[in-house]
Formats: sequence, C-alpha cells, structure tokens
Amino acid sequence: MSNRRLYPIQCPRCQASQEVELYESLNIKEQPELKQLLMTNQLNAVTCPACQFQFRVDKNLLYSDPDRRLLIYWIPATEQQYEQGEDTFSELVQNMTSLLPSDLRAPEVHLVFNRTELVERIFLLEAGLDVRTIEYIKYSIYTRNTGKLDPVNKILLFNAQDSTPEHLCFVIQDAATRKFEAMLQYERAVYTALSEAFADGEKAADLLELFPGPHVSARALLLQEIMAEVEEENPPPAPPPAG
Repeated sequence: MSNRRLYPIQCPRCQASQEVELYESLNIKEQPELKQLLMTNQLNAVTCPACQFQFRVDKNLLYSDPDRRLLIYWIPATEQQYEQGEDTFSELVQNMTSLLPSDLRAPEVHLVFNRTELVERIFLLEAGLDVRTIEYIKYSIYTRNTGKLDPVNKILLFNAQDSTPEHLCFVIQDAATRKFEAMLQYERAVYTALSEAFADGEKAADLLELFPGPHVSARALLLQEIMAEVEEENPPPAPPPAG
C-alpha cells in the first residue's frame, strides 16, 4: 500500500513551521489517483496555513506498479550529489535484499534523481522499452550533435506521448529554464535493431560497462566525462615541498 508520514517543514516564503503528511511510497494499483497527482506535479503539494503560499516538497519516494512489476526510487539530488545518491540507494537495496528469503530474487529497482526523470522512466517502462538502449540512443544523439546539444545546458528526454509505431520521439529541455525547445524523431526500427544487438552476450556486457548503474543516464555520463576533462586540463596545484 501507499505510505505517508508526518514531517516538520518550514514555509519557504514566510518561514512558518508546520507538520504535514507526505507520501513516502506510492502503490498505484491500490491508489491509481496518486499517479495522476504525480504526473500533474501535485503530489506532496503543501499550502502554508499562515500565508497561503503553495509549494511542493520533494523527498525520497518509492513508486510501485505491481501489475507491471515496476519499482522506481526517486532520491532528489543535484548533479553534484549523484555519487552520494547512488551510495544511499545501494545501501537501501542491500538492506531490502537482506530481508528477503535466500531463495527469493530481489526485484529490480530503478534509480532517478529528479521528478522529470521519474515521469520519463514511468512512461519508458510502460512502453516496454529497454532503459539502457534508450540511454545509449541519447548518448549517440548528444555526441553526434555536440555543437547544438550541450549536455551541460540541454536535457534530452524520451517523449512517449508523441512516439509512434514508426518513430520514437525525444524532446530537448533547457536545463536552466526547464522549457521544452524542440523535438527529435528516431526510427523505431533502429531501436529494435540495437535491442537485438545488445541481447548478444558480449555487446550486452559493453552496454552494461557504459551504463553500469544504478543511475542509468546518458547525460550524467557525459557530465562526468566533461568534468574529468576539465580536471585533466586544470590539475590542482602541487603541495609545497615539505620542510
């Protein structure tokens, strides 16, 4: 079932303190209306009783769709906190696995770091698409369009609504304004060919090496590569000699 818990929070406008019930997990089989709240950005929404300011509280959240065997864990984190978020997630999964009987296989849990990723991942999995193959396609689009599609400033997202039997659609979102700027089409036949190729043991291992997880994201990988290049070009100064 879906779970809620009381949390002490402070209004970001007037600083008034209050206790509010926030969702920690969603089971959309039992409460399908919660999925709509999530999709319309109304989940864990709060109205301050002192100044009537409305805001949303982002917190760790487990999304569960038992009928599709989907589990997605959202840890709100900035790009600088991704490594810490992965450590937190790995610890959580280990604790969960330790509680299971030895003969029961732990379910796969997907990790996302923001609400946009969560919504995208829900649509992607509901469409029956492979996450790593889709992220590989994004990685290819980014690297082939470096002049127009800078991963620092642009976010590439799968667009389920406008995808067709012939094409998968992706939208470009500005990282700063969060506005959608353009839409790209990708032949679904190419996706199918890639999925079949990655089903091969050696190529599957290559894909897993590119996206080892638990956070599978082409943009996050590219940001890591950019950061590594910057650090290589600008190494920290050597410490002064001893004595």
